[in-house]
Amino acid sequence: MLESALVALLLASPASGTITFTPANSIDLASIKVHTSGGCPAPADGFYAVARGHGFPKDGQVVTAPTAAGMSATGGFDVYFGQTMADFAADNHTELSGQYDVTVSCVDSFKGTVFAEYTGALTFTSPKTYKSGTLSAGTTASPAPSAAAVIEPVPETVTEAAPPPPAPAKPSLWWLVAGLAAVLLAFEAGRRFGRRTRTP
Repeated sequence: MLESALVALLLASPASGTITFTPANSIDLASIKVHTSGGCPAPADGFYAVARGHGFPKDGQVVTAPTAAGMSATGGFDVYFGQTMADFAADNHTELSGQYDVTVSCVDSFKGTVFAEYTGALTFTSPKTYKSGTLSAGTTASPAPSAAAVIEPVPETVTEAAPPPPAPAKPSLWWLVAGLAAVLLAFEAGRRFGRRTRTP
């Protein structure tokens, strides 16, 4: 009777542990692998992984479909995301933002009973980049930059007006006198030349 109660208590309280991410800090297009801190206790015969966070379904986004591939009962094992986080965001028509809690569950694939859970978190500091770990208390992820913040105003080019062309120089009095004298001399020379060539 006591043994049955202990077994029921153990089944009701699944073992817990942590997961580590590879790569630990990267971009939304990275292929992510996690490693559990322990194995899946009997009678678990499979596992799956779910991510919960902004834009994902209320019950979480399945990032690793139920499988037994690579599962270990004695130590930690690797779990691979089926798609990139960018793909999951596109499937949910959302933008990655803030903290996403990831849980690897060891289960009885027929009954669905959970025997162990390994948890960790990815924090997207921008829609395209993440780091492993949770947000510090009192901090939030940086919002996506707006179009107004990205497009910088182009400074206006100020064109200086060209200086006006210099006014034409006024002829000096000396040039006027010299020109008039030349005209008079030419007239006088013509007059005398005409007088000499005139037939008597």
